[in-house]
Amino acid sequence: MRATLARRVKERRHSSKMSQRDLAERAGIRQALVSQIELGEANVTLDSLLRIAIALDVDLAGLFAAKGDDPRAGSKHS
Repeated sequence: MRATLARRVKERRHSSKMSQRDLAERAGIRQALVSQIELGEANVTLDSLLRIAIALDVDLAGLFAAKGDDPRAGSKHS
């Protein structure tokens, strides 16, 4: 699950043309945490995941969906 999260956060961040620092600032978290998440090393809290999802403009489920699955259909951030 961490590997999927790592890949999806990085993919979404790149598609949004954000650096790790940009994402960290938008999400109100440390850049080191973004790096750890993308490396699959972080034990991240639900609060941080929600902040990241909002910063990336994706539903929380979108951080765990397989590539090609896009749960953004429907309401965002629910």
